[in-house]
Amino acid sequence: MALDIKKSIVLYLEDQRDIEIDALKSYEEKDSPMDSAPDPEIKMFREKEAQKIKDRLFELKKHIAVIKRM
Repeated sequence: MALDIKKSIVLYLEDQRDIEIDALKSYEEKDSPMDSAPDPEIKMFREKEAQKIKDRLFELKKHIAVIKRM
């Protein structure tokens, strides 16, 4: 029972990690029309959002590692 719950949680977190990775890719694409936007405010917003996603990825990786060691 506990192993099933643990596996379910890890699978969920890994799915969330994959979603965040896909989101980060969209922010880091060099040929994106938003990447070449002339407005520096847009660029700064995109950089901040990319950093938030990186932070969430880091947290997800930590949680996954902890749960796997339990």
